[in-house]
Amino acid sequence: MKCVSGRDEKGFTLIEALLSFSLFCMISLSMPLMMKGFSMIKQDLVPPRYYEWNLFHESVRNELKNAKDIKVMTNQISFIIDGETILYEKYNQSIRRRVNNRGHEIVLQTVDQVAFDVIDQGVHVDLEFEGGEKVEGNFFSFSATDEASSP
Repeated sequence: MKCVSGRDEKGFTLIEALLSFSLFCMISLSMPLMMKGFSMIKQDLVPPRYYEWNLFHESVRNELKNAKDIKVMTNQISFIIDGETILYEKYNQSIRRRVNNRGHEIVLQTVDQVAFDVIDQGVHVDLEFEGGEKVEGNFFSFSATDEASSP
């Protein structure tokens, strides 16, 4: 069998096989590095708990300073702003925010325990995340009232 181009191409199959094998080795050896990179990106996308806690703390603080008729119970707090009743309550392993008993806005996740207490001119929150990490915060207003029973 003769080659039409006039060159002998018997050696090209071995060179092609070696190149293909070396390319396969480079790709397979870089897979663990890529997987490690993907896991690091995934960890960076999940915000640490203190970011989530700071966002929660700032939003509640801003809402409570304009609130009227604040009602504090053990595992929830409700108040009125501009005629709308806003409720923060523990729901499964999270804290959710509801407006006029509608909606389901998760504001904190992986919460193990939460306790709202009345303090002088405000509300104190003790919160424990899953894993035992504890945080607390004070929110001040001039109309906090205590209600002994939960709804």
